Amino acid sequence: LMSRKIIAVITAVTGDRVIVTDEALRHVIEEHFRGIPQDIILETIERVLRDPTDLFRDSRDQSKEYDFFYRLESGDFIVAIVKIIPGGAYLSSLYPTGKKHRNKHKKFKRVKL
Repeated sequence: LMSRKIIAVITAVTGDRVIVTDEALRHVIEEHFRGIPQDIILETIERVLRDPTDLFRDSRDQSKEYDFFYRLESGDFIVAIVKIIPGGAYLSSLYPTGKKHRNKHKKFKRVKL
């Protein structure tokens, strides 16, 4: 297992301590927020995880669960996806979804905040 450098640990509204690795952060910046500084991205991740507008949970698989944290910012949603496994909670991705939630996420269980 290659070691991943931990950039930040953010406590989400769910109480999970979400680990942000350099690999995940690099993916978010290169794929979804090109040109935006890392510190701004980290602040955004923190806002979305701590104060989401909506939260959906995919727990169909016993070995892992995914939480989809949606936050409405300036009229558009940003979603942070967190993978939860026995070893911890990890940021998978962060990206804008526009004016609404992704249809496939809406099928998951909505978590009361």
